Amino acid sequence: MLDKNIIKKQYDFYKDYLLNGIMSFWEERTWDKECGGYFTCFDRRGTLTDANKYIWFQGRQLWMFSALYSQFHESKWFELASHGRKFLIEKAYAGNGRWNYQLDQKGNAITGTISIFTDLFVLSGLAEYALASNSDQDIELISEAYKAIEKSVYDPNYKDIYHNIWSPKYKHHGLYMITMIVAPIVGKVLGDDKTRPLIDHCLENILYSFAKDDHEALFEAIGKNGEYMDDDEGHIVYPGHTFESSWACIQEGRRRNDQSIIDRAIQIFEWIYKRGIDNEYGGIYSYLDVTSGKPKQFDWNKETNMSWDDKNFWVNAEAIAVTSMAAVEKQNEEYFNRFIDISEWCYKNFYDNEYGEWYAELYRDGSIKLSDKGTKWKAAYHVPRGIMIAMQEFKNYTEK
Repeated sequence: MLDKNIIKKQYDFYKDYLLNGIMSFWEERTWDKECGGYFTCFDRRGTLTDANKYIWFQGRQLWMFSALYSQFHESKWFELASHGRKFLIEKAYAGNGRWNYQLDQKGNAITGTISIFTDLFVLSGLAEYALASNSDQDIELISEAYKAIEKSVYDPNYKDIYHNIWSPKYKHHGLYMITMIVAPIVGKVLGDDKTRPLIDHCLENILYSFAKDDHEALFEAIGKNGEYMDDDEGHIVYPGHTFESSWACIQEGRRRNDQSIIDRAIQIFEWIYKRGIDNEYGGIYSYLDVTSGKPKQFDWNKETNMSWDDKNFWVNAEAIAVTSMAAVEKQNEEYFNRFIDISEWCYKNFYDNEYGEWYAELYRDGSIKLSDKGTKWKAAYHVPRGIMIAMQEFKNYTEK
């Protein structure tokens, strides 16, 4: 059993950390009051570095502000959410359930419908906003966007999967992982009967196709028929993606009261935590090769020149989320100690005591590699979401 007094102190600390350490960085400067939507790219001090609108982050931040309003009922979060929703609907929608990837500050399209991940993040934002606002004003748009995504996820030849590169050889875990996170949110709006088949499809793929018992790993790329691919791309594991899938599956197991889903998800988390933890310097590695060789860079790791042993913000934020959830679910002291270890390491190394928020990237030893707080790959999403998940887990546990 976990000590409820200790857990309550953790909740109180992380509530303050979320609102005053992380979100205070964003709540004023993210508004684009001239053109609408959100600014998301800032240097360490909070100076704007890029005014373009990256739509998957417009959608992610819409989700974040809507979720914050539902959690804390402060009008400022609803105002921020409404501001982002308006811009997305008026400027970013490309029709037929699809969303443009990148706009300029004023809302003119720079890059069109290249990424189903953009579509998924906007859909999650619109669905969360519908829940927060208790409104069905976007119900038709949510339904149209969900139908487009559902069709695409089932299609093995669907090619708009940037930042992944489509190949006739592989299918990619990220598509199923993000759908596994988004579809249950949509289910609260459209009805679980609409989303249950797609969630079942994602669960089966994540828990039993991408996750391979003989390797004790969840792979980022497997063959189109679910087979292990013994090549450079087929060897890659992303701890951050595994942690996201694990907590999303735990949540779904709870909704269904299905312990087998929960136990399988925790087993997969356990595999990758043991592979991913850096026992010498602390923190979680960015990506790994299960053959123990030096992994090659693929996808966004290649684009950002992220080395496998660098410490990336989102990977470690997802470790905070999943360790807190596993600790509460199993009432397990070892998992709780893992949560304490990773969260304290992140606070010491990622958190900027002077200007707030987390740095984007660290070298293996915890020294700063990229001090920016917002980039085309980072905004107000993974870090506050990871902290908020931990808070909710601890709150629920103390109220049992």
